[in-house]
Amino acid sequence: MNRDNSGVNLPALRSHNAALVLDLLRMAAEDGISRLELAERTGLTPQAVSKITARLRGEGLAEEAGRRASTGGKPRTVLR
Repeated sequence: MNRDNSGVNLPALRSHNAALVLDLLRMAAEDGISRLELAERTGLTPQAVSKITARLRGEGLAEEAGRRASTGGKPRTVLR
């Protein structure tokens, strides 16, 4: 059986995804950005973005900065 040895380095992938999210948080600056916007801009799932932002908040690299006005649904929490 011939197996492809092109596995995924999960720690490197996590670091890459965290860097993508952190870069978008930096670019949003004081305006902040919601988790949903982060997911849309990175192509990551909302669940992945939630996990990443929770880690970044735990490390003191991100913080919740209020909520945006609702456009018909639940108000979005803004991160910066």
